[in-house]
Amino acid sequence: MTRITLLTMSALVFLCAEESNAKVYHVGAGKAYTMPSQLMNLVTDGDTVEIDAGLYSGDVGTWHANNLVIRGVAGYAHLEANGKNAGGKAIWVITGNNTYIENIEFSGCTVKDQNGAGIRQEGVTLELRHCYFHDNDDGVLTNADPNSDILFEACEFARNGFGDGFSHNMYIGNVRSFTMRFCYSHHAKIGHCVKSRAMNNFIMYNRIMDEDTGSSSYLINLPNGGFSIILGNTMMKGPYAQNSVLVDYGSEGLSNPSKQLFVVNNTMISTRANGATFVRNVSSNDTAAQIINNIFAGKGSVSGGIAYTAGNTNSADTSVLHFVDAPHFDYHLKSTSIFYNNHGVDPGNANGFSLTPTKEYIHPTDSTNREDKVTLIPGAFSIFTKGLRQAVDGTPAVIFPNPLHERATITLSGVEDGYTVGLCVYDILGRQCQIEKVSVTNSKIIFIPKNLQPAVYHYILTDAQARIIGTGGFVIE
Repeated sequence: MTRITLLTMSALVFLCAEESNAKVYHVGAGKAYTMPSQLMNLVTDGDTVEIDAGLYSGDVGTWHANNLVIRGVAGYAHLEANGKNAGGKAIWVITGNNTYIENIEFSGCTVKDQNGAGIRQEGVTLELRHCYFHDNDDGVLTNADPNSDILFEACEFARNGFGDGFSHNMYIGNVRSFTMRFCYSHHAKIGHCVKSRAMNNFIMYNRIMDEDTGSSSYLINLPNGGFSIILGNTMMKGPYAQNSVLVDYGSEGLSNPSKQLFVVNNTMISTRANGATFVRNVSSNDTAAQIINNIFAGKGSVSGGIAYTAGNTNSADTSVLHFVDAPHFDYHLKSTSIFYNNHGVDPGNANGFSLTPTKEYIHPTDSTNREDKVTLIPGAFSIFTKGLRQAVDGTPAVIFPNPLHERATITLSGVEDGYTVGLCVYDILGRQCQIEKVSVTNSKIIFIPKNLQPAVYHYILTDAQARIIGTGGFVIE
């Protein structure tokens, strides 16, 4: 097995566009094209489609051209199915090759066969960045082309699944490689949060969780094995989960050429009363997993063939771990944890791929460099923090003016100048309406609402370790 290197497809797409004098099309209210579907039979190879943020209800169809760049501008362009679908398959069916998509939201697709997807990928190679898939039968459903590479980066997948156990937040077919990083996959409905039959899997620095109310089956399902690296993820199996397994490998037979599993520097938590299986390597006679530098918290076990295990931390009693804020899913270790000074081991490499974690997930859908003080410690997070003089969960962050129109100032005490915080805005139904990173100057943040309709909203500010450092509400008139 040679090392898989997934090139940044966007660079290749832009190169193609430059060489072919491709066109840029704009979609939005008041423009020549008001719906994305108006361009689906017009664009040609290498073109770019820029879609203004906003709601595009019932607008579905198929993209045929190759090397397309499709992006939302100034926020999410929201494709809401509203009872429609393309060919009984999805909101968008993509038959072209080498497609790059960013800042697009897909919701509400359901079809007669109960596998309606936000995106049905039928071409070769797809790259998604900063996209949001929720409340579909399937979030993303791909084909099984052995020449295809799939990359998801900084995307969110929520509440996808018909509820039959056969549809999932994402379903990656038997492609050449699947890479998922800095993503948030949660609350899959009976199905899996991550399902991949890819020959090579790189699942790194993600937040994959049931949380308090989720009912998923497996958090990660790799039913056909493959060369698989699961590195630096935070995974949490909740009390209502339909299955006890967090990571499943080889449950349908190891049909992929490689049979290597590396589970390194993950933090895995179970709150199931009957316990969990943190890693299940079903085909133990054919392959053996390497389990290194993980934190296993809660009642549970690891099953199947294990070739090597080292540097792991296990505790059925999660209280002794002293997580920073477990009720809000911050699984950094406090200095009072009995495992705070535990040292991991050098995880080495796998076929030339370094297994040493270099990043950490920041909620939501972001990352930062991992900064272990002295030696690598177990789990998905280092113990090094910087930038905050204090971080008090739920501290009010005052917004002015309120009601607001074009912009407002949020005052947040205890934060150093230049520090970047996460800002999430939700409506009264709990739907995420705006998400961005903002910088603090003189204990203040400038907030500019983007495509928010007159209504009541609330916001949450988080630090680099996903801790809540401020909350508040506002009205747009």
